[in-house]
Amino acid sequence: MRTRMALPLLFLLLLVAFAWAQDEPPAEPTPAPESTPALEETPAPPPAKPAAEQLEVVCPITGEKAAAWEITAFFSTGVDADFCYLGASETYYQKMISTCPSTGYTGYREDFPPELETLPPKVVKNIRKKLPKLFNLEKIEPWDRYAILAQIYIWRGKKNKDIANAYLRATYTMRGLALGAEERKEEIYLREQAIHYLDRAARKAEFSLPELPQVKYLLGELNRRNGHFRKAIGHFDDVGKMKNRPEWIDEMVIRQKAKALAYDNS
Repeated sequence: MRTRMALPLLFLLLLVAFAWAQDEPPAEPTPAPESTPALEETPAPPPAKPAAEQLEVVCPITGEKAAAWEITAFFSTGVDADFCYLGASETYYQKMISTCPSTGYTGYREDFPPELETLPPKVVKNIRKKLPKLFNLEKIEPWDRYAILAQIYIWRGKKNKDIANAYLRATYTMRGLALGAEERKEEIYLREQAIHYLDRAARKAEFSLPELPQVKYLLGELNRRNGHFRKAIGHFDDVGKMKNRPEWIDEMVIRQKAKALAYDNS
């Protein structure tokens, strides 16, 4: 009896619920999301500037063109005790100078027109007549080019410090290479020339007073590398007496002087 009464009641409740649902207003449609505005195109970054841009210079003797470089950056793994940038021979030192393929004339950008107005006739004659006898222009090594630069600077009457720097950079181009016995002799000779002209430049007061401690230190280091240990120690001691020496140089003097005292030319 209870079961029969419960079923009609349940049916009635369902009919009421259905009728109530039909009276409800229809649900408003969910608005479509606004379309995402298109992103403005981000301009592409400018292309990276090359570490060296190739240019051309004109030989002041023949007028023919030679390759040149404008260096904007270079790679180095550090600085050696003689101020050579390590690992920078090809990216820096070799690109700093240009060589005329026919005459062998070599120089920095300022040694070519328009910076260079003219060469004295005697210098031109020496380059044409003497340079081929001093160097094998058919096969010029990187250090040969700097040695040629030094020789031309001698003929041009340039300052001793400029000649010394050319010979010094010649040795820099040899750094890190597996050199044979003959090339080792050449390296020692080039460094000896750098010592000679650097010492002359210091004696002739071609350096400013703040530069002298570094020059004296460099003379000590170059002499040490060439096995002139007594001279090296003398130069290192001179640096220690200079009141205007920079603080950073004291540690280098102590370290390299200790090598000289141990007869270490490495």
